[in-house]
Amino acid sequence: MKNKLTLSVKDRAGVGRGPARRLRYSGLIPGIIYGKIDKKPVSVDAVELRTLLRAKGSEAALVELQLEGGVTTLALIRDFQRDPISLDIVHLDLLSVAPDSEMTASIPIHFVGEPVGVKIENGTLDIVFHEIVVRCLPKNLPGSITVDVSGLHINQSIHVVDLPKPEGVVYPGNPNRAVVVCSAPDEEKSESTAAATAAAPAAEATKKSDAAKK
Repeated sequence: MKNKLTLSVKDRAGVGRGPARRLRYSGLIPGIIYGKIDKKPVSVDAVELRTLLRAKGSEAALVELQLEGGVTTLALIRDFQRDPISLDIVHLDLLSVAPDSEMTASIPIHFVGEPVGVKIENGTLDIVFHEIVVRCLPKNLPGSITVDVSGLHINQSIHVVDLPKPEGVVYPGNPNRAVVVCSAPDEEKSESTAAATAAAPAAEATKKSDAAKK
């Protein structure tokens, strides 16, 4: 990890809406740890969690969890839920990982540059995936990957197989999946559609004429 992120967690005895509501009222966020260790209900300090999330930003990152009793474990913040009105975090999911075992995680893709197809050829850049799943050891987990799209012309795309390959990192799944596409201008799409539409009646007329001859 480039910057060591830590988070103190406490054991949580009560589960359900009532105990969770009381925890939030006291400034704590209920959560759950699962994965390498047995499933464990926990709570974290709301202020400490907000500070950690600001430090982490949009990057993928592992967190050193400091459990009660002096035990530590590495974990990935897998998910968190927010209140739909206040947007406060109301629950946290933490995936514990083993330092010497491969893990999978989604990391953000940062696209840089202005494609030739957009700048000169009046195309549009269509991003298919904003994140990509990687498999690696925890120590090799990249915060994100950067993809330069400046060389793309219209009707060209970048696929998973074309992505940067950080040391020790692989991309599971089909390597031929498109990640980003530089699409043709809308007027070209419209012209293609119009041509196909105009050709349809002519083709139908030809079929009827051939059928009549038979």
